[in-house]
Amino acid sequence: MIAMLGLLLMTTSQAQLFGADDAASKKLVKLLSKELHVDRSDLEFEKVSTAECLQTEQVESVLRVYKAGKPTGFVVSAIGKGRYDQFNYLVYYNEDREVKLVNVTAYFSDHGNEITSKRWLKQFNGYDGGDLDYGDEVQAISGATLSASSIVKGIREITILLQDCNL
Repeated sequence: MIAMLGLLLMTTSQAQLFGADDAASKKLVKLLSKELHVDRSDLEFEKVSTAECLQTEQVESVLRVYKAGKPTGFVVSAIGKGRYDQFNYLVYYNEDREVKLVNVTAYFSDHGNEITSKRWLKQFNGYDGGDLDYGDEVQAISGATLSASSIVKGIREITILLQDCNL
């Protein structure tokens, strides 16, 4: 089943992950293949039911990630809220439920897009559920207070919930 899903993803122009468009699916596969240092064809995904342990307004869906058939972590698709608009982001967790990669996949607002910076998002790498306060552990961004606060709060909440899940 999992191998079939991985094959389907690789052979049908990156079938839709998380219900996103093909461009977002391709971006996810590209990001993870680079992060995990593997060929794109070695990645497989399995949708995880989030109904019970990951119930939060931020989580859209969760995928179990496999590298060459072995479980390697999870990708969570989440929604954040800026001043006027929502935005979408992905968080990749390793098997220990530690953040390894955060990527803002869609940001629609005219203000606050500084949170899409790879440099700023790298602050979350290694986060495992401890303190995570905007302005303390996470660098504040002038003009992006609401968006940045939202993603910080979301990552903290999702990380804690994921660690408590028995997936």
